[in-house]
Amino acid sequence: MALPTALFAMIASMALASAAVLSSVDVQQGFSRDHSSKEAIAAADAGASVALLRLNRFQGKLTAATPCVGPAGETLLSSAGWCPATAAESVGDATYTYRVSAYAGTGAYNVIAVGTSGTVSRRVNVGLVSYNGKNIFADEKLIGQDGIELKGGVTVKTDIGTNGNIELNSENGKAPILCGNLRHGLGKSAPTPKCNGSVEEGEKNLPAITLPSNISTENSNCRLAVTCPKPTEEVDPYTTCKGKKCEAGKRTETEPWDAKHKNINIPNNSTLSMGGRDYLVCGIFVNGELIMAAASEIRIFVDTPEHCGLTAGATQVDFGANAIVSSTGYNAQNGFKIPGIYVLGESKVKLSGTSGTNEVMIYAPKSEIDLGGNATYQGMMAAKKMVLHGNPTFESDANIKEPAIAFASLLARTRYVECIGATATPPNANC
Repeated sequence: MALPTALFAMIASMALASAAVLSSVDVQQGFSRDHSSKEAIAAADAGASVALLRLNRFQGKLTAATPCVGPAGETLLSSAGWCPATAAESVGDATYTYRVSAYAGTGAYNVIAVGTSGTVSRRVNVGLVSYNGKNIFADEKLIGQDGIELKGGVTVKTDIGTNGNIELNSENGKAPILCGNLRHGLGKSAPTPKCNGSVEEGEKNLPAITLPSNISTENSNCRLAVTCPKPTEEVDPYTTCKGKKCEAGKRTETEPWDAKHKNINIPNNSTLSMGGRDYLVCGIFVNGELIMAAASEIRIFVDTPEHCGLTAGATQVDFGANAIVSSTGYNAQNGFKIPGIYVLGESKVKLSGTSGTNEVMIYAPKSEIDLGGNATYQGMMAAKKMVLHGNPTFESDANIKEPAIAFASLLARTRYVECIGATATPPNANC
């Protein structure tokens, strides 16, 4: 009897042990699947977020003729109202891929993102809709879209922003001073500002300049000419000074207006008071003083190098050592209006004043602004790239009126659901 009893006891022990092992295996398998499921849904959410970031970056390229763009902004073909799925991209131990609905002109998009971890896949549907962007100078008064470089004794007393890096370099024993909030691009860097300024990460793309529809025929250029059919009071006053004596300047074929090359030229010891509205020129070269007359709000549009017979990268705006740009009018109700210079093409802007305060707004989304010298600049500037060197000071005034330029409309989430049914056609079926 002892043998059967021992056998039964051993069998019972093995059964109990096997049950424990099987239970442990089930728990581990369940934990592994639960872990993979969580990783997969996190990857799907990451894919939807990346899709939103890329759409905002390349939204300006989307049109009826180009309904789809890829991760790098490349043109893609649509099929049945959807763009092709992206290649799988890794996030941790999981991967994601996504599809975006094709451009339809409504400002609304659908994103289907699939996250995969191990053998588990999760699918989400995110709805996007566009909303108007802020004024480009609402948060920052000095913007260099691709990068901002500061060298030497530069002093900046305002908020600045870029999609690239903000670089500080000492020069001749002097180091730049930043006193304001800083924004650098995603994965880029910026120094620690003074004056309790903060640093944040983000991207904002400068919109292209939209010319007034009839500016080629309806502009204020005639006010600059040596002979103009307009009444005398509508011609921009031009004076020259010799010592303390200032008198009406002699207009020539090149000063202050070179009609052949469409350039504004203000030589040293000369002053041009501009009181028109919109000017269309190929260049503006100042070594004297440019004044925006009281009650005026001038806008100087600098045409592209191609339209002006110049090569890309040519200098089209140049303020020399003695240049001064200012506004004589201040309206507390409507804001401080300053001259606005809009550079349309891929050219260069050089500012090298050595003294005085310049009140000016410069918007050059495709150009580089090179700001040096020792003068003070009060206003707003935005360019593809900003380089500041020497000993200039840049500051702004909250009362200065901002130009009517806004960032391109941005997309934001309006809907987020997990798709619980099987993948079907269209891609957002069962969501």
